[in-house]
Amino acid sequence: MNSSLVFLFGAMIMAGLGSTLVWLLSRPRKHNVDPDEFRRTLRKLNRDQHPGSYSSSAVRIIGDDETGKTENSS
Repeated sequence: MNSSLVFLFGAMIMAGLGSTLVWLLSRPRKHNVDPDEFRRTLRKLNRDQHPGSYSSSAVRIIGDDETGKTENSS
């Protein structure tokens, strides 16, 4: 077998083992089964903002603007 192919296969095997090792070490140790955790997190994030304020990415719905229409007075 050619030495470049051996090097390529060796690199692929090392990459696979390294990825598996990183995945095993970085995954959470215990799974949180509390169904209300997401709701509490959202409320905590909302408390950090000032009441009544909204971010600049918020969507505002604007109704029909009657002042922009011109009436035909003829």
